[in-house]
Amino acid sequence: MLRAGMIKKGMIAIVVLGAVLVLAGWRYGAVQTTRYDSREAEEALRSLLTVSDQAPGTLDKLVVKWQGDWAANGENPEVIAAQIADQLNMPAVNKLVENGHTVYRSVRDSESLNLRLNMMERQAEQWYVVVQLDSSAAGREQLVRLHKLCAELLKSVGVQAQWNTAVQRSLHSEKSVNQLLKLTEESLARDLSMQAKERYTDATTVAVSYEAPKLPLSIQSGEHQVHMQMAVHEDGEKHDTRITLGFPLITIEY
Repeated sequence: MLRAGMIKKGMIAIVVLGAVLVLAGWRYGAVQTTRYDSREAEEALRSLLTVSDQAPGTLDKLVVKWQGDWAANGENPEVIAAQIADQLNMPAVNKLVENGHTVYRSVRDSESLNLRLNMMERQAEQWYVVVQLDSSAAGREQLVRLHKLCAELLKSVGVQAQWNTAVQRSLHSEKSVNQLLKLTEESLARDLSMQAKERYTDATTVAVSYEAPKLPLSIQSGEHQVHMQMAVHEDGEKHDTRITLGFPLITIEY
């Protein structure tokens, strides 16, 4: 799908495609995971992190996204947004208007952990809530705790939310992206049965989607399920390589 000379556009296209597929999966129930049980949400995330720890390189970024629909049913969305922000120890929400739609937003940044809350009006009485947790290696355990809290919190306020996660690792290597992909596949396959289903490639990037039934998150893609997507990208400017794992798909730029 990706072509040489269009690397940046191709990368963005895959990320957008992943986001669209994940959203479509949530909408029609194709993502298979426990929706609200906080203990199982924590265990599922920890199991995915254990898998990602087998990949080469050092952890640069860990992202968890919770998102889903919220129906007002006479409740005040600003109050609900404020409640979510308060429980996550975030600043007071700001009311914005974007593309003619009301948005309640709060952002909390720190050196090891960033939080983003967006509650967006889709139509009358219908809202879409996104909570994004973004950490470095230093904030990993705090992120896991907040992930568990999100499972409880979003259920308590009536958000029909699901989650996905992405892990990004970096390393300096003389190996090509295809060699690093094979090396990572071999490392993960020691404890994980996985089968490649879709592949995208260009001069500096290779991305593959896998069926791996042992993993707790999945999405239907055509006639098969995808549980994990991996991308290996060579950054010529920084002279390093990034390995990005998405469960079930990558929804961040790599």
